[in-house]
Amino acid sequence: MELGVVIILLIFGVIFGIISSIAGIGGGVLYMSLMILLFAIPIDEARDTSTFTIVLFSGAAFISYYRQGKVDLKLSLIFAGLALLGSITATIFFILFPIDNYVLKIIIASVVLASGLNMIRKVLIGYNLDKNNDGVPDIEFSFVNHDYKSKLIKGIPLFFLAGFIAYLSGIGGGMVFVPILSILFCIPIHYTTAMSVSMIFFIGIYNAGARMVIGEIHYLIGILIGIGAITGSLLGARISSKIPKNYLQFGVAAVLIILAIRMYFV
Repeated sequence: MELGVVIILLIFGVIFGIISSIAGIGGGVLYMSLMILLFAIPIDEARDTSTFTIVLFSGAAFISYYRQGKVDLKLSLIFAGLALLGSITATIFFILFPIDNYVLKIIIASVVLASGLNMIRKVLIGYNLDKNNDGVPDIEFSFVNHDYKSKLIKGIPLFFLAGFIAYLSGIGGGMVFVPILSILFCIPIHYTTAMSVSMIFFIGIYNAGARMVIGEIHYLIGILIGIGAITGSLLGARISSKIPKNYLQFGVAAVLIILAIRMYFV
């Protein structure tokens, strides 16, 4: 591989890692878009490679957030376990019923588009909340006192669906985890993104392992992007509390929508 290509992969990896760790997403959408649009890698191979890269990125981000006290390990494992059931179901289903690459591309592009639109909706909600609070600081949040059990039944099918989509599309699942955690479980956004990354890591271990056995991974590309993403994730985790979430999410959403539209015509 040429030195210029290596540098490009590392730079994009750092950028994607910063964005992903702050926004609480796995970054699979960004990784796949880079591989498909820049390197013309077939979409199924880009998906498999993305799944591999996500584990490298999310593992580093999870450790950083855990040290900051933004992750409840028990709660993350419970939620990730529910999502894992969805990923396992998807594995079995698509072994029995393989999916055509064109159909897969349309599905992934649609997931990306929906994620971008949903993120814009979250930005508008966040803006209205900030406006209504009128500068009043939030009550300090604690996982110890937070009631999540009463809403767990409603969350089971949503986490299952998130795990199913994560395996099918090669994204980490954060695009679905973040809205579930913030809207259904009422966890503040800075904790939501940290919890999302931890869940992405746990289910990503399974998803990457399955892709290594039955998929086709471009390991060198995945590792180079992953090295950059790890560096970016550590930076993103440190500065996440200092960056206005609404502005960042709006920018990410705009990029996702553009990439989705472009992917429809590749």
